[in-house]
Amino acid sequence: MRQRVLLLPVLLFLLFLPACSFYRPQTEKASFSLSYKEDEETKISREFRLEAKKKLKFVRNLEVDRYVDQIGRRILATMGPLQFDYRFFVIEDPELNAFAVPGGSIYIQTGLIDRVHSTDELAAVLGHELIHVKGHHMVRMSGPDWLSLAGLLGVFLGGGGAGSQAAGAIGQALSLTRQLAYARQLEQEADTLGIKYMTAAGYDPRAAVAFLKTMDQERILNPVDVPPYLMTHPLSQERINNAELVLRSLRVSDRQTGREDPIKKIQLWLRLEGDETATVIPQLELQVKREQSNAESRQLLAIAYQQKGDLEKARLNYETARNLDPMRPGIDRDLGRLYTQMGELRLAREALGRSINLEPKEALNYLYLGELEEKGADLRAAAGAYLNAHNLAPLWPEPPQRLGTVYGKIDRLGDAYYYLGRSALLQDDAERAILQWERALKIFGDKSPRGQALKAELDSLRERGR
Repeated sequence: MRQRVLLLPVLLFLLFLPACSFYRPQTEKASFSLSYKEDEETKISREFRLEAKKKLKFVRNLEVDRYVDQIGRRILATMGPLQFDYRFFVIEDPELNAFAVPGGSIYIQTGLIDRVHSTDELAAVLGHELIHVKGHHMVRMSGPDWLSLAGLLGVFLGGGGAGSQAAGAIGQALSLTRQLAYARQLEQEADTLGIKYMTAAGYDPRAAVAFLKTMDQERILNPVDVPPYLMTHPLSQERINNAELVLRSLRVSDRQTGREDPIKKIQLWLRLEGDETATVIPQLELQVKREQSNAESRQLLAIAYQQKGDLEKARLNYETARNLDPMRPGIDRDLGRLYTQMGELRLAREALGRSINLEPKEALNYLYLGELEEKGADLRAAAGAYLNAHNLAPLWPEPPQRLGTVYGKIDRLGDAYYYLGRSALLQDDAERAILQWERALKIFGDKSPRGQALKAELDSLRERGR
């Protein structure tokens, strides 16, 4: 795939957009609907996710998952009614890239996260991608030309056969000059609206201009090895000028500066997930030695020690970081997680309680509280914590998976099967979801209120598969 990208940068952009030409306008609906009647864009998004699982390597770190998802959700909250259940995924790939699939699936590569200088810059990328989806840019780009999912898979997942043939056919059918002009228009629209929405969500829009300028420097300094992000999102001085004009119109003050940014913590987690612990720890130890009173460096070193399994050193650095800066983002959550791992359940409960008070809407706090309650053998309290996490992040498959497991342990089998099915559905495993829900229905009874509601969900889900 990378060879094709480097050889045909313009063609890749053109192929991606026409691949999404299945949209038929319909009434907007609220996110996370229990109805499974799908428009074509939603269907493409779901089927693409299934294929992507087979061909891409995903980051499975809870902290990274929640970090990216939270940024996306904050921006989505400013965008009015949503037609799709937007989903965010982080792909293990060192190249600087991100892309959006019709129907709301957004993919960010680790190489991009590693290269941004702040959370605000990542918010600018996500805002841009979200506008491509919300604005149906792929459909608007394609006009009357239609392409099957196979073409989309062929371009982004490196598939051969029918996908490559379909992509080739579309490449021959499109007029290059006409599509290039329209591509610039769509990129400018995504820049303009993305900056406005990220600003409304509380992110610093100056980061959007900074990111574009960084990309422009990358293009100038490395004209041969251009990042894939510039291939799929062609950059011009016109785009930079437009972004600066939008920024001036927003009259941004310095009020967005000065807050703590967790980006270094997330970048560290990605390095640790990449088995760089042995390299990271000496670097952080040196940093801590130079800056004894730097709470962030202490917290990062503690995370690395915990990942290594040196829990006492992790504890020393976490507690030092908290003493230096009690309001550091996630410090009490990190401490609670460590204390749980060490069996210090009272201290873990106190730390997670502080974290919940500070961030009552953060699902991770409740997920770690559920782990604590499970370790303390209070399974009903664990179920309550996992249910809170699920309610706060209804499209995250981890809480319902754990909730179903705990309900099974306390012999609430109907609830166990229901939430295991919900988790399976959120992982696009419709067959396993149907199996679990059929088991739940036998326990609830199809005449009970819960049974009738579940039967309606099952019927819709089966209908979707026909």
